[in-house]
Amino acid sequence: MNSNSIQNRIGSAGISLTESVVAGEPVSFTITYTAGYFGIDDSGSIKICTRFATDMGRPQFTAPEQPNYVSITASNGATLEYRFDPKDNIRPWDKTIYIKIVKGFFREGDQLLVHYGDPIGGSTGIRMQTFCEETFELKVLVDAFATYQYIEVPESPALKIVPGPATKWVAQIPTMRRVNEAFRLLLKAEDRWGNSTYKTDARFRLTSNLTVNGLPQEINLSS
Repeated sequence: MNSNSIQNRIGSAGISLTESVVAGEPVSFTITYTAGYFGIDDSGSIKICTRFATDMGRPQFTAPEQPNYVSITASNGATLEYRFDPKDNIRPWDKTIYIKIVKGFFREGDQLLVHYGDPIGGSTGIRMQTFCEETFELKVLVDAFATYQYIEVPESPALKIVPGPATKWVAQIPTMRRVNEAFRLLLKAEDRWGNSTYKTDARFRLTSNLTVNGLPQEINLSS
């Protein structure tokens, strides 16, 4: 059996959150892995990995009232052992939640539910990374045969991270220009993390101590 056939039978993963999330904000969502044709053998495992270049909150499993709490359950009642390790997979997918089946096994259709920012004990959620990304992927890898040979599910869950509301406005002009040489003045809105944002509604009056041809008296920035 070739590797493509194995991948197509390794199972699937979905995510409960379909709308965009705001950079740096606490969120709650669930990744659900559904076992495929092979199931998962006793002592097999699953990894959920993010890239090392993310400042998403560090998952923790012991304090449900605190931020970044993650709970993990198996639909069939299998006993699980899990941990977070920032260097437990091949770069750049270093940051890893490792989940091992220590008692029991998965049949086809059994599910693993990983609740990020689970609010059940009062957690405010898990903090999303502070920079925007069109596709923030949570790569799901499965060791179905307990051989430590991991296969990625055909399509891993992903989130779209967008900027928050504007908290700062920045003017940008060239540092040097010749006399009478044209230049551009740019105004940019930034959220609290420094991401460029369209979520703004502000009006600016512009003045200069020297004559500037083409300088508008007023600029409106609005979403």
